[in-house]
Amino acid sequence: MSDPADTRGPFPFRQDDLPESRLLAGVAHTLADFRTWSDTHPALVERYTDRCTAQVLAAGSRRRRDQQQAREVAHFSVFNLAELPPAVTRGLPSVREVLAGIDERRGVRGVVGTLARHLPALRGSTELDWLAARLEHLHRILPDTVVRAGGMGKVVRATTGVLLIAAHETAGADPGTARAHLAGVVRGAYGFGAAYAIVDDTLHDLPGDHLPAEHRERLHELTIKGLATGQPADPAELPDHPLAEELHAVHGWLLDAYPFDEHRHLYHAAESMYLAQHRDAQGLSARLYPDMFVKAGMSRVIANLLARRTVGDEFYRRSINTTFISQLRDDLIDAAEDERAGRRTPFTDPGGSDPLYDLFAYPAYVAEEVYGGDPAVADALAYYTATRLSHHLAADAARARTRRFAPTGAVERFISATPGRRRDVAEQRLRERAGQVLRHRAPTSVDCRTFIADRLPYLNGLLHRRWPVRKGDDLDAVVGYALAGSAKRLRPALGLMLAEGLGIAPAAIEPVLVAGELFHTASLIFDDLPAQDGATLRRGRPAAHTVFGEASAQLAALSMISSAFGLVAQLDRAFPARRVTAVIDYVGTVLGPAGLCRGQDLDLRLGRDGGPVSPAQIIDMYSLKTSTAIEASLVPLLMLAGHPAEQIDLLKRYAHHAGVVFQLHDDVLDATSSTALLGKDAGHDTAKANIVRTCGLAEARRLTDAHLAEAIACCDRLPFNTDLLACAVRHFATRRH
Repeated sequence: MSDPADTRGPFPFRQDDLPESRLLAGVAHTLADFRTWSDTHPALVERYTDRCTAQVLAAGSRRRRDQQQAREVAHFSVFNLAELPPAVTRGLPSVREVLAGIDERRGVRGVVGTLARHLPALRGSTELDWLAARLEHLHRILPDTVVRAGGMGKVVRATTGVLLIAAHETAGADPGTARAHLAGVVRGAYGFGAAYAIVDDTLHDLPGDHLPAEHRERLHELTIKGLATGQPADPAELPDHPLAEELHAVHGWLLDAYPFDEHRHLYHAAESMYLAQHRDAQGLSARLYPDMFVKAGMSRVIANLLARRTVGDEFYRRSINTTFISQLRDDLIDAAEDERAGRRTPFTDPGGSDPLYDLFAYPAYVAEEVYGGDPAVADALAYYTATRLSHHLAADAARARTRRFAPTGAVERFISATPGRRRDVAEQRLRERAGQVLRHRAPTSVDCRTFIADRLPYLNGLLHRRWPVRKGDDLDAVVGYALAGSAKRLRPALGLMLAEGLGIAPAAIEPVLVAGELFHTASLIFDDLPAQDGATLRRGRPAAHTVFGEASAQLAALSMISSAFGLVAQLDRAFPARRVTAVIDYVGTVLGPAGLCRGQDLDLRLGRDGGPVSPAQIIDMYSLKTSTAIEASLVPLLMLAGHPAEQIDLLKRYAHHAGVVFQLHDDVLDATSSTALLGKDAGHDTAKANIVRTCGLAEARRLTDAHLAEAIACCDRLPFNTDLLACAVRHFATRRH
C-alpha cells in the first residue's frame, strides 16, 4: 500500500488497498486532495459545468441523437471499466436495445429473454434458465414495499451491468470461450444484484416490523463473519426469513465460483462496502463523504471483479477515485424522498459541505487528476451528469431544492437550462423500465413468510387500535406486554391469506383477525402458568406471569377472551347477522371444552402418571390444542362468505393437518434447537408427552411428512386460491425456530 502522506493527487489505489482500514485511509487522502483542488481550480470546475450545460442545450438535436450511443459507450468505458474511451465500441448492444426488447407480459422471463437475444453467448444455456428461476424466486420473497418501489429494477440493472462488463471482456473471443466466461459470471451477477435489494433496500432501509431487530443483528454478524473468513454460516443460525436464506445461498454460490483463497480481494471489497452501508443505515457515520465514497467505489470494483478475468492496479486507481460521482448524483435525485424518510445524506444534512458544487467539482477533478485532463473523459462524464440531472431538474420543485445551496454562476446556468428539456439515459431507462415490468405481483404468489412480514405493521397497528393501552392501567399493561414481544401474528395472518384467496377485503374481517390473536395470546398466558406448563420464556422475553404475577396474568387472559367474543359480534356490520351468530357459536365450541381447552387438559394429563401414551393420543391432543386455533382463524371466513359445507369440511381438515404438522415440528425443534433461537424454553417439553419422546425423531419426521401431504391435498381440492395456505403448512414443517 502507498503511504497517503507521501502521495500527491488522488490516492493510487491498488488491490492491496481493499481491506477497510487501508481503503478508508486512501479515501481520506483523495477527499482531502479534492477539497484543496476544488478550492484552487474554480476555473476548471466552471469549464466542466459549462460543458454539462452545453450538453443540456444540445439535447434533442439530430446530431445529438446520432452521438448519443457513442457517448453512452464512452461513459460505460470510463465509469464501468475505468478505461479511456473508446475502449469498448466493439459491438456490444446498447442498453437501449436491451430495453426495447423486454416483453412486459412475461415478467421476469421477458427480462431474461431479452438478455438472451442480446448476449448470444448465453442463449440456450442452463445458467440463463437458472437466472430466470432465481429472479422469479427473489420477486416472490422481496417485501412488497421494495417491489412496488422498483427494487427488482435495481436487481436487473445490477445483474445486467455485470453481464455487459463480462461481454466486453470476451469481445473478439471465440464463441466457446465467450460462452464459458459469461456462463461462469451469471451467478455472481445475480448475487451482486440480489444483495443490493436484500441488504440495502430491505435489511437497512425497511422498518423493524419486517425483520425484528434481533434477527437483523444476527444476520449482520453472520454476514460480517462470512465475508471476513470465507466460512458459510450454519443454516440453523439463520433468521427464519426467506431473504436471509437467499443471502446465505448467494454467499455459497459466490464461494463456489470465486473461491475465497484465490479471490480474497473480492471479499475484502464486499466487506468494506457492506460495513459502509451498515454505518450509513445505522446513522453511525460521523462524516458522510468517506462512506459514500467507499460504497460507490466498491460497487464498481465488485462488478468488475465478478465479470473480468483480471484487472490491473490502474483499474483500481481510476475506478475507486471516479465512482463517488454517482453517489452524489443519486443523493440529489433522491433528496426529497430521503428527507421524508429521515435519511441523512449530503443533500438533507449538508453540514459544512456544499454538495451541489461538489456534484460538478468532483467529476471535473476526476477528468483532470485521475484521467490527466483527457477531453473524451470530461465529455463522457458531462454527458451523464447532464442527462441524469436534467431529467430530474425538469421539475420545478427539484430546481427549487437545488437553490437552497446558493449555486455558483456556472451551476445556476446549468439549472436554468433544464426546464422543458427532460431527457433520460439508457442505464436509467433500464432501471425504470425493469422496475415497471416487475413492480407488480399477485399477492397469492409471494412466499408466505414475506406475506406475513409485509402485513405485520398492519396487524400490529390493528391490535393497537382495537386495544389501546391506557396509561396507568395495570390490566392494560399486562395485555400490552403479552401482545408484544417477537409475536409472529400467525393466526390473523392465516386469516389474511385465506381472505386473499377468497377476494375478501381485510377491512371487513378485522374483528375476527384481532379476536384470533387475542384468543391465541390468552391461551399462551394460561399455558405458561406454573399450574400448567410452568414456562418462564415467551416470545423472546420473560413470560407475563413472571413479570406481573399469576393473578394479573390470569385476569388479563380472561379480559382478552371476553373482548374477543365482543369483537366477533361486530362482524354484523359487514355480514348477515345469522352468519355472525353461527360464527360466535362455532368459535365458542371449537375453543371451548370440546376443542382447545380439552386439548390443553390432555396435555396436562397425558403421561404424567407414568402410564403409556400412544402416538394417536398425542396427535389427538395436538389437533385439539393447536389445530383448533388455526381452524378458528380460517373457518369463520368461509361461514361469513356463505360457502358450502363440503368446502368448510375441507378447510377444517386442512387446519387439522396443519396444526398437527406445526406441533410435530415444534417437538423436533424443542429437541434439537437452543432457547435463544426458539424464543421460549428449549427442552421444556421433554418432561411431557410429546411425539419425539414417545416415538423418536425419525418417526416424528415421518408423521410430519404424512400430515403435510394431507394438508396439501386439502388445498388442492378447494376451489379457490390456496397457494398461501399451502406455503404456510410447508413452512410449518421446515421452519428453524
